[in-house]
Amino acid sequence: MGESMDIRKKENEGLNISVKLDKFYYKKFIEHLKILGQKYEHQSNRNKLDYSILSNCQKLPYIKVKGWCSRCIGKNGRVSEVFFCDYDNILYRIVKDEARYLYEEYDETPIYVFVSEEDKDNNGELYGNYMLVSLKKHSFRDVIQIQNNLHCDEAYKRIPLIYRFKTYVLRLGDKGKKKKPKFKEIIGDLSKEYVQEVSQAHLEALNTLYPEIPNVKYKNLDGRGIDKLYITEYKTASP
Repeated sequence: MGESMDIRKKENEGLNISVKLDKFYYKKFIEHLKILGQKYEHQSNRNKLDYSILSNCQKLPYIKVKGWCSRCIGKNGRVSEVFFCDYDNILYRIVKDEARYLYEEYDETPIYVFVSEEDKDNNGELYGNYMLVSLKKHSFRDVIQIQNNLHCDEAYKRIPLIYRFKTYVLRLGDKGKKKKPKFKEIIGDLSKEYVQEVSQAHLEALNTLYPEIPNVKYKNLDGRGIDKLYITEYKTASP
Protein backbone atom coordinates (compact mmCIF):
# COMPACT_ATOMS: atom_id res chain seq x y z
CA MET A 1 0.00 0.00 0.00
CA GLY A 2 1.09 3.56 -0.71
CA GLU A 3 1.47 6.33 1.84
CA SER A 4 -1.72 7.79 3.32
CA MET A 5 -2.98 11.14 2.13
CA ASP A 6 -1.88 13.88 4.50
CA ILE A 7 -4.53 16.45 5.51
CA ARG A 8 -3.60 19.25 7.89
CA LYS A 9 -5.82 22.03 9.19
CA LYS A 10 -4.65 25.65 8.91
CA GLU A 11 -5.90 28.92 10.31
CA ASN A 12 -9.07 30.52 8.94
CA GLU A 13 -10.66 27.19 7.92
CA GLY A 14 -7.77 26.35 5.63
CA LEU A 15 -6.40 22.94 4.70
CA ASN A 16 -3.15 21.52 3.39
CA ILE A 17 -3.82 18.32 1.43
CA SER A 18 -0.86 16.24 0.26
CA VAL A 19 -1.20 13.08 -1.82
CA LYS A 20 1.47 11.07 -3.68
CA LEU A 21 0.56 9.30 -6.93
CA ASP A 22 2.12 7.33 -9.75
CA LYS A 23 2.27 8.91 -13.21
CA PHE A 24 -0.96 7.31 -14.49
CA TYR A 25 -3.12 8.43 -11.57
CA TYR A 26 -1.36 11.79 -11.37
CA LYS A 27 -2.65 12.56 -14.88
CA LYS A 28 -6.11 11.24 -13.97
CA PHE A 29 -6.15 13.40 -10.85
CA ILE A 30 -5.29 16.54 -12.85
CA GLU A 31 -8.06 15.79 -15.35
CA HIS A 32 -10.65 15.33 -12.59
CA LEU A 33 -9.39 18.36 -10.69
CA LYS A 34 -9.97 20.61 -13.70
CA ILE A 35 -13.50 19.27 -14.18
CA LEU A 36 -14.38 19.66 -10.49
CA GLY A 37 -12.90 23.14 -10.32
CA GLN A 38 -14.92 24.38 -13.30
CA LYS A 39 -18.09 22.66 -12.05
CA TYR A 40 -18.07 24.02 -8.50
CA GLU A 41 -16.82 27.47 -9.48
CA HIS A 42 -19.74 27.73 -11.92
CA GLN A 43 -22.24 26.62 -9.25
CA SER A 44 -20.90 28.95 -6.54
CA ASN A 45 -22.69 32.12 -5.45
CA ARG A 46 -20.73 34.86 -7.23
CA ASN A 47 -21.39 37.25 -4.31
CA LYS A 48 -19.92 34.91 -1.70
CA LEU A 49 -16.62 33.72 -3.14
CA ASP A 50 -14.92 33.60 0.26
CA TYR A 51 -12.68 30.56 -0.36
CA SER A 52 -9.81 29.88 -2.71
CA ILE A 53 -8.18 26.58 -3.68
CA LEU A 54 -4.64 26.65 -5.01
CA SER A 55 -3.27 23.33 -6.22
CA ASN A 56 0.49 22.90 -6.57
CA CYS A 57 1.06 19.72 -8.61
CA GLN A 58 4.60 18.67 -9.40
CA LYS A 59 6.99 15.77 -9.78
CA LEU A 60 8.76 14.89 -6.54
CA PRO A 61 12.52 15.56 -6.40
CA TYR A 62 14.41 12.40 -7.35
CA ILE A 63 17.91 13.38 -8.55
CA LYS A 64 20.53 13.38 -5.76
CA VAL A 65 22.83 16.40 -5.84
CA LYS A 66 25.73 17.47 -3.63
CA GLY A 67 26.07 21.09 -2.63
CA TRP A 68 28.11 23.33 -0.38
CA CYS A 69 26.62 25.75 2.12
CA SER A 70 27.47 29.39 2.62
CA ARG A 71 27.56 28.83 6.38
CA CYS A 72 30.67 29.75 8.39
CA ILE A 73 30.98 29.33 12.15
CA GLY A 74 33.87 31.19 13.77
CA LYS A 75 36.00 30.01 16.68
CA ASN A 76 33.94 32.25 18.97
CA GLY A 77 30.67 30.70 17.70
CA ARG A 78 29.68 33.63 15.48
CA VAL A 79 27.53 32.42 12.57
CA SER A 80 28.28 34.06 9.22
CA GLU A 81 27.71 33.42 5.53
CA VAL A 82 29.89 33.89 2.50
CA PHE A 83 27.94 35.45 -0.37
CA PHE A 84 26.18 32.99 -2.70
CA CYS A 85 23.88 34.02 -5.54
CA ASP A 86 22.09 31.94 -8.18
CA TYR A 87 20.72 33.14 -11.54
CA ASP A 88 18.49 31.16 -13.91
CA ASN A 89 17.81 31.91 -17.59
CA ILE A 90 19.39 35.37 -17.69
CA LEU A 91 21.61 37.36 -20.05
CA TYR A 92 25.22 37.08 -18.96
CA ARG A 93 25.86 40.81 -19.38
CA ILE A 94 23.29 41.43 -16.61
CA VAL A 95 25.08 38.98 -14.31
CA LYS A 96 28.43 40.57 -15.09
CA ASP A 97 27.12 44.09 -14.44
CA GLU A 98 25.66 42.99 -11.12
CA ALA A 99 28.89 41.24 -10.12
CA ARG A 100 30.76 44.52 -10.71
CA TYR A 101 28.09 46.38 -8.72
CA LEU A 102 28.39 43.86 -5.90
CA TYR A 103 32.19 44.15 -5.87
CA GLU A 104 32.22 47.96 -5.80
CA GLU A 105 29.09 48.84 -3.80
CA TYR A 106 29.54 46.38 -0.93
CA ASP A 107 33.34 46.36 -0.62
CA GLU A 108 33.43 42.71 -1.66
CA THR A 109 36.43 40.58 -2.37
CA PRO A 110 36.64 39.43 -6.03
CA ILE A 111 33.53 37.66 -7.30
CA TYR A 112 33.86 34.13 -8.66
CA VAL A 113 31.46 33.40 -11.54
CA PHE A 114 30.36 29.85 -12.34
CA VAL A 115 28.10 28.59 -15.11
CA SER A 116 25.94 25.46 -15.20
CA GLU A 117 24.23 26.07 -18.56
CA GLU A 118 24.97 28.59 -21.30
CA ASP A 119 23.86 29.30 -24.87
CA LYS A 120 23.45 32.19 -27.32
CA ASP A 121 20.11 33.76 -28.18
CA ASN A 122 18.99 34.99 -31.63
CA ASN A 123 20.93 38.23 -31.09
CA GLY A 124 24.14 36.37 -30.35
CA GLU A 125 24.06 37.24 -26.65
CA LEU A 126 25.15 34.76 -24.01
CA TYR A 127 22.48 33.65 -21.55
CA GLY A 128 22.06 30.80 -19.13
CA ASN A 129 22.31 29.76 -15.49
CA TYR A 130 25.05 31.34 -13.38
CA MET A 131 26.32 31.40 -9.81
CA LEU A 132 28.24 34.13 -7.97
CA VAL A 133 30.47 33.48 -4.96
CA SER A 134 32.33 35.97 -2.77
CA LEU A 135 34.36 34.67 0.16
CA LYS A 136 33.91 37.76 2.33
CA LYS A 137 31.97 36.86 5.48
CA HIS A 138 28.56 38.49 6.05
CA SER A 139 25.71 38.31 8.49
CA PHE A 140 22.67 36.39 7.22
CA ARG A 141 20.61 39.60 7.14
CA ASP A 142 23.26 41.39 5.08
CA VAL A 143 23.12 38.63 2.46
CA ILE A 144 19.32 38.99 2.27
CA GLN A 145 19.64 42.76 1.77
CA ILE A 146 22.28 42.44 -0.94
CA GLN A 147 20.41 39.74 -2.84
CA ASN A 148 17.27 41.87 -2.84
CA ASN A 149 19.17 44.43 -4.94
CA LEU A 150 20.07 41.83 -7.56
CA HIS A 151 18.20 39.87 -10.23
CA CYS A 152 19.04 36.47 -8.75
CA ASP A 153 16.47 33.69 -8.63
CA GLU A 154 13.52 34.49 -6.35
CA ALA A 155 13.10 30.93 -5.08
CA TYR A 156 16.79 30.80 -4.22
CA LYS A 157 16.42 33.94 -2.12
CA ARG A 158 13.35 32.63 -0.27
CA ILE A 159 14.31 29.06 0.60
CA PRO A 160 16.81 29.91 3.41
CA LEU A 161 14.14 32.03 5.07
CA ILE A 162 11.98 28.94 5.64
CA TYR A 163 14.57 26.12 5.63
CA ARG A 164 15.48 25.20 9.22
CA PHE A 165 19.25 25.45 8.65
CA LYS A 166 18.94 29.10 7.44
CA THR A 167 21.76 29.04 4.91
CA TYR A 168 22.32 29.11 1.14
CA VAL A 169 23.38 26.13 -0.97
CA LEU A 170 25.01 25.97 -4.40
CA ARG A 171 25.53 22.82 -6.40
CA LEU A 172 29.00 21.28 -6.21
CA GLY A 173 28.57 17.95 -7.93
CA ASP A 174 26.96 16.49 -11.03
CA LYS A 175 23.19 16.66 -11.52
CA GLY A 176 22.10 13.63 -13.48
CA LYS A 177 23.97 13.84 -16.78
CA LYS A 178 25.00 17.45 -16.14
CA LYS A 179 28.51 17.96 -14.87
CA LYS A 180 29.42 20.21 -11.96
CA PRO A 181 29.27 23.98 -12.62
CA LYS A 182 32.22 25.34 -14.58
CA PHE A 183 34.38 28.25 -13.46
CA LYS A 184 33.87 31.16 -15.87
CA GLU A 185 35.81 34.18 -14.60
CA ILE A 186 36.62 36.45 -11.66
CA ILE A 187 35.18 39.96 -11.41
CA GLY A 188 37.51 42.25 -9.44
CA ASP A 189 41.07 43.55 -9.23
CA LEU A 190 43.53 40.67 -8.80
CA SER A 191 46.47 43.03 -8.27
CA LYS A 192 45.03 44.31 -4.96
CA GLU A 193 45.40 42.86 -1.48
CA TYR A 194 42.15 42.19 0.40
CA VAL A 195 41.92 42.68 4.15
CA GLN A 196 38.25 41.71 4.56
CA GLU A 197 37.72 38.61 6.69
CA VAL A 198 37.16 35.64 4.38
CA SER A 199 36.32 31.96 4.83
CA GLN A 200 39.39 29.77 4.58
CA ALA A 201 37.20 26.64 4.34
CA HIS A 202 35.47 27.92 1.20
CA LEU A 203 38.77 29.07 -0.30
CA GLU A 204 40.37 25.65 0.23
CA ALA A 205 37.33 23.98 -1.35
CA LEU A 206 37.54 26.26 -4.42
CA ASN A 207 41.26 25.62 -4.83
CA THR A 208 40.70 21.87 -4.58
CA LEU A 209 37.76 21.67 -6.99
CA TYR A 210 38.91 24.34 -9.44
CA PRO A 211 42.73 24.46 -9.57
CA GLU A 212 42.51 26.71 -12.64
CA ILE A 213 41.10 29.61 -10.62
CA PRO A 214 43.57 32.56 -10.42
CA ASN A 215 45.07 33.43 -7.06
CA VAL A 216 43.47 36.20 -5.00
CA LYS A 217 45.59 38.03 -2.41
CA TYR A 218 43.57 37.39 0.74
CA LYS A 219 45.24 38.78 3.88
CA ASN A 220 42.64 37.94 6.52
CA LEU A 221 41.71 34.25 6.44
CA ASP A 222 39.57 33.16 9.38
CA GLY A 223 41.74 30.10 10.12
CA ARG A 224 38.88 27.62 9.76
CA GLY A 225 40.02 24.88 7.36
CA ILE A 226 38.10 22.81 4.83
CA ASP A 227 37.08 20.35 7.57
CA LYS A 228 34.74 23.13 8.80
CA LEU A 229 32.93 23.37 5.45
CA TYR A 230 29.27 22.36 5.45
CA ILE A 231 28.37 19.94 2.65
CA THR A 232 24.83 18.76 2.00
CA GLU A 233 23.02 16.33 -0.26
CA TYR A 234 19.57 17.19 -1.57
CA LYS A 235 17.17 16.07 -4.27
CA THR A 236 15.92 18.00 -7.28
CA ALA A 237 13.28 17.19 -9.89
CA SER A 238 15.01 19.38 -12.47
CA PRO A 239 17.26 17.22 -14.68
